[in-house]
Amino acid sequence: MPKSYSKWLAISIGSNLLFSPLTIARDWVFLGENSRSSIDFSSRINSNINTQKYSFLNVFGIDIHKVFSNDTADIGTLILQPYIFKLNNVNNPPFIFDDGNDTKLTWRIANFNYTALNQGKFNIRVGHFEVPFGLEYQIDTSGTLRQLTAAQRGIKTDWGISINGIMPRFEYEVALTRGSGIEFNSNGNPHLFSGRIATLSNKNTVAGISWLTGDVLTANGVTERKYIGLDTSYYYYQWQFIAESSIGKVENNNTLNGFVEVLWRNVKENLSVYTQIDYQRFEVDQTENSKYDSKSNWTAGIKWVSDGGFDISAQYKQKLKEAEGINIDPSFSLQLRYRM
Repeated sequence: MPKSYSKWLAISIGSNLLFSPLTIARDWVFLGENSRSSIDFSSRINSNINTQKYSFLNVFGIDIHKVFSNDTADIGTLILQPYIFKLNNVNNPPFIFDDGNDTKLTWRIANFNYTALNQGKFNIRVGHFEVPFGLEYQIDTSGTLRQLTAAQRGIKTDWGISINGIMPRFEYEVALTRGSGIEFNSNGNPHLFSGRIATLSNKNTVAGISWLTGDVLTANGVTERKYIGLDTSYYYYQWQFIAESSIGKVENNNTLNGFVEVLWRNVKENLSVYTQIDYQRFEVDQTENSKYDSKSNWTAGIKWVSDGGFDISAQYKQKLKEAEGINIDPSFSLQLRYRM
């Protein structure tokens, strides 16, 4: 084990023991009734197996959830998740960071969902929230090694406004957002219109249709993106089978995306094991005889959660096919996390 990783592991475990539930109160009095809060620590190491280079991500955040009510009904839900990210030796970090050794305060989620209009059937959300598209919207992967399909679209969360609700036979969210992602940024006038309509998520079988169109802010300026996608989930005892497929255009180049995952949980639901395949096919030449290329990855992961809020997860990613000019090195990631 490298010395740098041994030091990181010792600091991570020590900080988790220091900030235990005995020293930090989970219920903050000023939040009032119908509220809860959590302190969230995580430390992650990523290893490029080919180059033997290591990168580190340390995260500290606060998760606040508050339901506002009157004497007869709920008015709305406020979610605030400010997080500090500390990068160390990270190659190609997200463009909001100055370099691979930057530290930044960001909002993971920060929105208010007004629910008093029609008993939850028509709500209005304002703030920073997950873009309503596909499996990533349905399944919470915030702060975990396990990720789904957001990387295919280049955006996971955004600032804006949406209408959403749960009807007797389906649920929906339709959003108009800035298109700049984690930070609110108007450079290049990014904008995004997205939505998802799906069968009820509390059923054993769930199916949804999603769309996304607009200009997304990236490190190289705004990029025009258009997608329409289908997703499905099937739950059978401890097994979960999910899949998503989408077609669209990136700067007028056709693209096809596919994703499948099989996940197993034990009866106590504190241990899960999963494997994924992620596939992308895209147009690289718009001449009379269009030229296409593709890339694909295979991922396997495991996660264990203790009764006290501590969890450890590991993930291995391996290429199945590389596209021309895109190098995909095998990688291994390990994360320690503690929520209290």
